[in-house]
Amino acid sequence: MTSTQVGLAKYTRLIIIFTICAILVAAVMLLPKGFSDDVSKIGQGTNVVVLTHNKNSVQSLELMELLNTVRSDYEEMVEFLVVDIDTREGQVFIRREGVSFGASVLVLFGGDGARKGILAGSVSEKELRSALDSIFSH
Repeated sequence: MTSTQVGLAKYTRLIIIFTICAILVAAVMLLPKGFSDDVSKIGQGTNVVVLTHNKNSVQSLELMELLNTVRSDYEEMVEFLVVDIDTREGQVFIRREGVSFGASVLVLFGGDGARKGILAGSVSEKELRSALDSIFSH
């Protein structure tokens, strides 16, 4: 290989590495935003849905995916929060709301902080949308 070929090979590798990095950055930017865990937002005038998240539960992961699916359609009327049941804050929330420890549930609150409903078990997108529409769109 001549020195020109070696220089061109290095230049090509740099372009490939830069392109891969640019694609990865773009992909990360397009991912859904994370969920807040700030339950102090309950009762502050905004409707809130809280997922009690158990990272070891397939059902919990499915519920989080479901929230990601509908979130953009409801973000103007509902704030979606996630509390990790393995944290102190999550355990306080579970005790306060009387939901089963270890279970992944969605707890729905009105803007005044009043609990409007609980969705537990396997919830379909249709069921979630129906609950959100009936509780929050008036």
